[in-house]
Amino acid sequence: ACLRKCRRKECRRLRSACVRYPGKNQYNGFHSLLSLKKEEVNVGRQRELDLVKGFLMIMIILIHSFQTIGNLDTVNSYAHEILFALFMPTGACLYLFAMGFGSVFTRHSEPKDMVKNGIKLLVFQALSNLCYAAVIVISFCLRNLIVGEVPGSRELYQENLYAVLTFVNIFFISGMCYLVLALYKKLNVKPGGYIISAIVVGIVTPFTRLLVSDNQALNWILDMTFGGKGETSFCFFPYLSYVFFGYVFARVIRQIPEEEKGDFYKKSGIICGVIAAVWFISCIVLHPNVDDFFNYMLDQYRTPGLLKVIGSLCTILLVFAISFRVMPLIEKWKFGYNKLCFYSKQISKMYAVHIGVYYVIGGFTAFGGFGVKACVLWSVAGLVVTDLLVQGYLRIESRIKSKIK
Repeated sequence: ACLRKCRRKECRRLRSACVRYPGKNQYNGFHSLLSLKKEEVNVGRQRELDLVKGFLMIMIILIHSFQTIGNLDTVNSYAHEILFALFMPTGACLYLFAMGFGSVFTRHSEPKDMVKNGIKLLVFQALSNLCYAAVIVISFCLRNLIVGEVPGSRELYQENLYAVLTFVNIFFISGMCYLVLALYKKLNVKPGGYIISAIVVGIVTPFTRLLVSDNQALNWILDMTFGGKGETSFCFFPYLSYVFFGYVFARVIRQIPEEEKGDFYKKSGIICGVIAAVWFISCIVLHPNVDDFFNYMLDQYRTPGLLKVIGSLCTILLVFAISFRVMPLIEKWKFGYNKLCFYSKQISKMYAVHIGVYYVIGGFTAFGGFGVKACVLWSVAGLVVTDLLVQGYLRIESRIKSKIK
C-alpha cells in the first residue's frame, strides 16, 4: 500500500504524493488529466521545458536565415519548404504553449503582473521594429559609402525597411495573450474553461479569418487579430489555443511528482505520438506535392483550425516526452546543456537580437540574398553572434543594477 511504503525511510519523500486512503495515489498516470486537485507537489523548474525552448531557439534562427537573407531561389527551394513544413507543427505554436506553461510556474502570476508583462511585450514589439529599421538604414548606408550602391538595391532596401516597420511578430502575440491570461486569472477561470476556450478558438478561427474591411486601418487591426488579409507576420487570436493548452498542461505537471514524470511522459508520449503521426501523414497524403504541402502548412501555421491545433498540441507533448527521455544524456554534455538552458532563459532576447543580426548582414550585402548552403552557414554565425550580444547585454545590465544598489 502506498501509505505503508511512505513510512519506510527511503520513501519518506513520497508522502506528499499520497492521498488519505491506502492503496491509491491521486497523482499516478493520467488521473490528474481528468481531475485536477488543489495540492501541487511539483512546483520547481521543469528542466525538459528548458531543453525544448533552447532547441526551439536554434531552429528558429536556422529557418529565419532562409526567410530574411535568402534569395528568391532559396526561399522557394525544397530545402526551405521541407524544413519549414517539418518544423511547422511546433515553432511559434510551441513558443506560445511554453508561454502559457510558464505563466503557471512564474512567481509573478497575478493579473496585474500579467498585464505588465503584456504591455511590456507590446512595447518591445514597437521598439524592436524601430531598432530593425535603424540597423537596416545604418548598415545599408555604410555599405554604400564604402563600396558604392548596387543597381536595384534601393528598391530592396525600401521593401525591407517597410517590412520591419510594419512587422508583427511573436512579441505582439505574446503581449496580447498575456492580457487575455490576466483576464482569465482575474475571473478565476477553471482549467476546464481554458480547455473549452482553446477548442472554441480552434473551431471559429477559419471563420474569423474571413473578417476583412475596406477601411485600411480597420483591416490592419483585423489582420493582426484574426489574419484575414494575410499581410502581417502573425495574428494573435488563433494562437490563444496553444496558450490555453500550455496553461492546463502546466497545471497537470504541477500535480505529478518528479519521480512519476517518467511514467507520465511515457504514456502521454505514446498516445500523442500516434495522434501526431496520423495527423501529419494525413496532411502529406492530402497534399503529396512539396509546394502544395508547404502552402497548406504555411496557411495552417498562421491561422490554424481545430485539427491543426490538435496535431500541433500532440506534437508538442511528444517533444516534451522526448526531451524528458534524452535529458540525462544531454546533461552529460555540460556545454550543450548549459547553452540550451541559456537560450531557454533568454529566449525573448535571443529572438529579438538574431533578427537584427540578419538585417545587418542583409544591409551590408545590399539585400542580394544567399543560397541554401550560405544561409545554413550564416545561421551558425548568427547564433554565435546573437549569443555573444545577449551575454554582453546581460553583463552590462548586471553592472548597472549593481551600481544602482
